[in-house]
Amino acid sequence: MKLILPKYFTLVGLICILSSCNGQVKQKKIEDNITTGKIENPNGNVYCGFLDKDDNLWFGTTNDGVYKFDGSNFVHFTEKDGLSNNKISCIYQVDNGDLWFGTANGISIFNGTKFTHLKIPEYKISTDWLKKSYPMVNPNEVQSIVQDKNGMYWIGTNGAGAYRYDGKSFTNHLSEIGDTMPDRLYHNVIQRITEDNYGNLWFASMSHGGVHKFDGKTFTQYMPKDGLSDDQVRTIIVDSKGIIWFGFNGNRESGLTSFNGNSFQTFTEKDGLCTKNVRAIYEDTQGNLWVGGMQGFCIYNGKEFTRFVDDKNVTYERIVFIVGDKEDNIWFGGTNGFWKYDGEVVTDMTRRNK
Repeated sequence: MKLILPKYFTLVGLICILSSCNGQVKQKKIEDNITTGKIENPNGNVYCGFLDKDDNLWFGTTNDGVYKFDGSNFVHFTEKDGLSNNKISCIYQVDNGDLWFGTANGISIFNGTKFTHLKIPEYKISTDWLKKSYPMVNPNEVQSIVQDKNGMYWIGTNGAGAYRYDGKSFTNHLSEIGDTMPDRLYHNVIQRITEDNYGNLWFASMSHGGVHKFDGKTFTQYMPKDGLSDDQVRTIIVDSKGIIWFGFNGNRESGLTSFNGNSFQTFTEKDGLCTKNVRAIYEDTQGNLWVGGMQGFCIYNGKEFTRFVDDKNVTYERIVFIVGDKEDNIWFGGTNGFWKYDGEVVTDMTRRNK
């Protein structure tokens, strides 16, 4: 059956002329990349989501590349289209409009027409302990990307700390932070970098390094003794009031910690928080915080937490990303699925062959 596309999709034809990693050009038919309404038979979990400046949603997966959603159709990109790797850990749009995808093999940059590959410095540490205990730790995998107010790029890795990139060269930071592992080496994982309203950068360490704030000159570390509820930090967001929120791995009495610039406050399961392990935080247009993690999915209205229950009385857990679109729909998902909530009904956004 022939697929009829709206007129604006004629521009997407350009997307199918993509460069591969070795510089060769590949031509694909647009019908090969587009699915209507839902993602068809995904090979891997949806891991991250991002709303670009043109109101398109992008979804990165653990083993199936990235999907672009324009409101009606999904366009699918993989290594065959120019991605450097099909594992996507983060998505970010830089000032010139290019989209940067953090992958298991550096960064893939998409300018709307083709992908190019930005290699980060190769981190060759690979000990017997690391291979046996944490084979999933790949220090050359990009976990987070931010462009700061001065135009510099900051890149968080899965074991090599963070890099500052000025467009020509890389400078390493925070690689020897946190605890050493049984191999007596540091493997500092920076899963999130966030810029606050004052231009400070906040770096989340999953390797017992807490949080570091960079003011442009100096790194300042914050640990549980300073007010954090845990030293393994997974995610950070800044809300519309400028308050910084931290989600943790779930150790100790951790949960959700806020910082107003002067003091920290922690909310735990005793306060109604639905998950001790917080993997994703999102603020909607009404100022509510949506909080997801391994044990649950809930909403914080500034006074109390309410566990999210859909129209069929279903609750959700193992949530690793939450993102909103231009129509105020909430998209969320993780290891158990990928859904859209329109304020009334939750829709499963994957279609699998049975």
